Amino acid sequence: MKSETATLLSGRRLAHNALWNVAGLVTPLLAAAVSLPLLIAGFGTERFGLLAVIWMCIGYFSLFDMGLGRSLTKFVADRLGAEEHTDLGTLVWNALFLIAVLGAGAALLVAIGAPWLVDHVLRVPASFREEALACLRLLALSLPFVTSTAALIGLLEAHQRFLLITSIRIPLGLWTFLGPLLTLQFSPSLETATLVLVAGRIVATLVFFVMARRVVPELRRVILGELRHTRELLAFGGWLTLSNVVGPVLVYADRFLISALLGLTAVAYYATPFVVVSRLFVLPHALMGVLFPAFVTSFAVNRERLRTLTSQSMFTLLAGMLPLVAVIFLFAPEAMTLWLGAEFARHATVVARWLAIGALFNSLARIPLSLTTASGRPDLVAKLHLAEMLPYGVCLWLLMQWHGIEGAAMAWTLRVLVDLLALMAIASRRVAGLGGIFFRTVLVCALGTALLLVAFWLDSIAMRAAIWLILTVALGGMLWRTYLPLRASEN
Repeated sequence: MKSETATLLSGRRLAHNALWNVAGLVTPLLAAAVSLPLLIAGFGTERFGLLAVIWMCIGYFSLFDMGLGRSLTKFVADRLGAEEHTDLGTLVWNALFLIAVLGAGAALLVAIGAPWLVDHVLRVPASFREEALACLRLLALSLPFVTSTAALIGLLEAHQRFLLITSIRIPLGLWTFLGPLLTLQFSPSLETATLVLVAGRIVATLVFFVMARRVVPELRRVILGELRHTRELLAFGGWLTLSNVVGPVLVYADRFLISALLGLTAVAYYATPFVVVSRLFVLPHALMGVLFPAFVTSFAVNRERLRTLTSQSMFTLLAGMLPLVAVIFLFAPEAMTLWLGAEFARHATVVARWLAIGALFNSLARIPLSLTTASGRPDLVAKLHLAEMLPYGVCLWLLMQWHGIEGAAMAWTLRVLVDLLALMAIASRRVAGLGGIFFRTVLVCALGTALLLVAFWLDSIAMRAAIWLILTVALGGMLWRTYLPLRASEN
């Protein structure tokens, strides 16, 4: 491999980048742990349910970049791996111009459609309908900045500048929780809290652009784009957009259906454990941000290195996630009672346990998903997500009729399990030699989940703690035995 390519695929560099990514995503969790009980008490259960929807919308709005952020990572990583820099400037500016136009158009659509969302999707009570409308319109203003941020982060990821990303991501993540808490000291209005969140997004976008200009010289002067880059970006990004539209619908449909059928109070009982469980995605998100550009490069120039990276990342992710999932599953009753009170725990404990198991499956699915996309076939992921929509919708509705919010958690967990197995099958067809790696991962995952289900019936905290210790030690040993020969082969 060429020297620059070897550096981009260096195990030591990838490990350091992953640690920076984890730091940037973990730090805000401390703010969340402190803030959530105070926000629930300050805003009330129904208004907090709407705040949870606002947080969801801020994340969901990134889909309006039409997949151009991830496309930019892919094509820039391709060029860096091949050490071809001649057309980077036109490629990057093309993406930024397209994203600015798309963000502005999407902002207009959201602002116009806000009454329909409030009345027919969220079914917000009349007592704070106007407040909810104002919040959605403020969120619409943030759209061009949210989409531009996705592109700038994608550009920095392609250059593997994760320290810069982390230095901005930490204060932004803290502001997501501390901003509404700060406004609560002066006003219980969600409109004020949303304004503060939007202001934080705008500032973050400006800082990301300044940092990106230091890394990418082509950003220091405006360069006109070329039509071929537009076609290249939109062809790849179009399938990513479809997946990014369908994927969040699959993730967040349960909250909308719960709101419609059971009310915003039930959303709070469901969304709060989901927020906690979703924090577990810090590890897979951090790893995938680092691994995606490495997958792109190694798929093109070194398939053996790609298989090594896949094996290392799969077993590292499994060994890191399963003990965390086990903590939530085994100790949810006591933790929820201590954190949010006995009444909240009574409604949310079983939900938290189902969602924790689902989080394990969903985390592992990120690797075959990233592999498939890095290999140049985002269309396969999008088509899979489309195929899942109808069966999942039927399953979600039926299980909610039978089991309420617990049924919603069951349906989500079942869907992500099917998603994991399907993505593994697709990735195995794209890259030879991955079948055995995926089979071993599924086997260990199944054994660990079975052990947790046995512990479900144990009342003794000591017995549950012993099971967690056994599971963690076994996973650590498995990871060590797997990692040593892989490291030797890399050297």
